[in-house]
Amino acid sequence: MKNTFKTVFSSETKLVDSAPKTDKLSILADLSHQVLFEAKSVYPYELWPDKITICLNRITITYKKPFSVDERPIPIEYLNTAHVTRGMFFASLSIETFGVEKPNPIHHLKIDEARTARRYILGLIECKKNGVNFGDYEINEIKQKLQDIGKVRE
Repeated sequence: MKNTFKTVFSSETKLVDSAPKTDKLSILADLSHQVLFEAKSVYPYELWPDKITICLNRITITYKKPFSVDERPIPIEYLNTAHVTRGMFFASLSIETFGVEKPNPIHHLKIDEARTARRYILGLIECKKNGVNFGDYEINEIKQKLQDIGKVRE
């Protein structure tokens, strides 16, 4: 049987769910563009600074090289934990994953930025495990709650 575009993607199939499809789709689209936090490696120590961008549904690690850029988006559901290794002046952020390739650590981050990124990541992992829906909250409230949930120590 030959499937055409019309038969594969027809709107005749209805999904049964608690919320209308357009509302869930709109909420997901809005939330996926919300950047919670970004951190970059410090320039003189990294000639081409790496960057981590944390959104509500994924983190993206951008590795820069002289003539190329490698972006690695990782959905939150594939994250296991995050570790900060702290030196005298800078820190490294390591992220443990499962089901996808483990990303290389991001080195030469400011210590406070590395700790903040870890808090957001740990908070998002816990929220994902517990099925938290962010659609009912303002972004500033989400940031504050994630910081509290992901806090390792006082």
